[in-house]
Amino acid sequence: MVTEINQDPILEFSKKTAVVVFYASWCGDCARSMAYERALSKELAPKVTFYRMDAEKYEKIADNYWVENYPTYVFFRDGVADKDILVEPRSEEEVRLWLNAKMRS
Repeated sequence: MVTEINQDPILEFSKKTAVVVFYASWCGDCARSMAYERALSKELAPKVTFYRMDAEKYEKIADNYWVENYPTYVFFRDGVADKDILVEPRSEEEVRLWLNAKMRS
């Protein structure tokens, strides 16, 4: 399950491991990446929770997390965003490898 959020993720994730995907409604890559997010959210539950945020609608929040292109994946652990973000992934496998590395560190 992927949940849409509308407030700063830090407020939500003090005790969670999560991924927030910042997207734009007009972005074709963002629409395509939704399939990756759904599949990985099922595969990795309950270890990681997936969220999406409209980066254009919440531009100030997105700016806090280094979002310049769409989609941008940001990994959170215990309320802290990892600066090693994933930008414009081209495949589900690319997202999976990035997530596995984040969960091991």
